[in-house]
Amino acid sequence: MKKILFASLIGLSFTGFSQKQPDELVVVEKQKELKIKVKPISIVSVAPTSLKQAVLTGFKTGNATTVSTYFAQNVDISLLNKENLYSKSQAEQVLKTFFADHKPSNFVINHEGQSSNAKYFIGTLTTSNGTYRITINTKGNLISRLTIEK
Repeated sequence: MKKILFASLIGLSFTGFSQKQPDELVVVEKQKELKIKVKPISIVSVAPTSLKQAVLTGFKTGNATTVSTYFAQNVDISLLNKENLYSKSQAEQVLKTFFADHKPSNFVINHEGQSSNAKYFIGTLTTSNGTYRITINTKGNLISRLTIEK
């Protein structure tokens, strides 16, 4: 009986040593959840919704890029009696140069018409250097000819 009692005491002492002491205990803290509020942003459309709107906005503000969105691959431009056929990118540069030299203050479309798949717009552009008559001819929904005359 002494042997059993002695073995029990030894067994109990070993189990006491195998437990972690209070300074060894690992404390796991529950981290607070971060709540992120996402505010929806509104996306402002930069591109005009129609050819007519692009013409109005582009000429009124002097923004050649807005107008050139609707340029055909080749555009016939008559600028103050100088006429040439330009690629889309060249035509945009010609119009940018014109706007740089003639700062627009207003643009109105005076007349517009349509025949089959061709449309045209005739407008008056008021600039820092005077008033100009603008005529725009389209094929389909693209500008194929632009005339700017005094």
